Amino acid sequence: MGEGVDRLSYRPVVPDTPPTVGILANPDSGRDVRRLIANAATSTVTDKITIVRRVAVGAVQAGARRLLVLPDPHGICRNALRTLHLDASGVCVDEIAVPRTHDERESIAAAGVMRDEGAAAVVVLGGDGTNRAIATGWCGVPVVPLSTGTNNVFPVHVEPTVAGAAAALVAAGVVPLEAVGRRAKTVRVEVDREPAGLALVDALLIADRFVGSRVLYDPARMRTAVLAVADPASVGVSPIGGLIDPCLPDDDAGIELVFGPDRSGRVVTAPMSPGWYVDVGVERCRRLALGEAVEASGPAILAFDGDRVRKIGDAEIVRFRVERDGPTVIDVDATLARAARAGVFVTSSPKP
Repeated sequence: MGEGVDRLSYRPVVPDTPPTVGILANPDSGRDVRRLIANAATSTVTDKITIVRRVAVGAVQAGARRLLVLPDPHGICRNALRTLHLDASGVCVDEIAVPRTHDERESIAAAGVMRDEGAAAVVVLGGDGTNRAIATGWCGVPVVPLSTGTNNVFPVHVEPTVAGAAAALVAAGVVPLEAVGRRAKTVRVEVDREPAGLALVDALLIADRFVGSRVLYDPARMRTAVLAVADPASVGVSPIGGLIDPCLPDDDAGIELVFGPDRSGRVVTAPMSPGWYVDVGVERCRRLALGEAVEASGPAILAFDGDRVRKIGDAEIVRFRVERDGPTVIDVDATLARAARAGVFVTSSPKP
């Protein structure tokens, strides 16, 4: 698919429809300019190759018989899997074909293809933005989100081997998804009552001029935010609300923040990026019921989960609401524990 990309296509030994796990690795996560400005570590292509290899090993060990992967110009999945000789084990590895756009549209399209190809669980390597793209393409996707981005709230930090195993246990039906998966919250956003997209953690209006800027936010320019997750133990916009009124993934609520640039009211000192604390003036912080609408107006730049997405004009009205209609996040610990209690990992030794 695309120039310079050869295709992997290992075919299964048996003709039955196999348990299928998707692996989607964003080659650009963890490498943007924000890591240079703050004190965050980088995530290299080599790092991602080793992570994908461990995900695949765990998935195959736990019962996956088909892996769907998205090719990329760096060959992350191809280089990770080519030395595992999965075809000799009867495991099918297929690269999916989507238009090469070199932006989040590839991940959006890939999610839809993985759904249509029968993936029962997807392991995502990326940050909040990558997972938001996957949710845009397949909102209810059963996902294990592995963190490799800059300001991550949605993904989890877990060993990739067991992440792959958990995804495969669900994909193979060994552990029912409804027992270990929970729908995540989203911030749904409309501009003049037309759908404008979703955020998994925060949607923010900034008094800024450039949509394409990748630099960190100037706290004095932040105007209004609606948070699906206000986590005091995170970085980014989320802890600004979380350090006042924590609202965690399991809470059926959201948070509205109205900022005070002059810091004349309440001031919160929050980590807006790794190793970078700032004082943020907050005029209002209130809890929102699911489905409750919040309105604001331009001119401003609209940002989702740390990424600027579009300009809002002077007369445009932005409406936000928090819903529980996002990806189905697979709890890795709960999945492995449930499988262990069922004796999945223990076999009887043959008698002499």
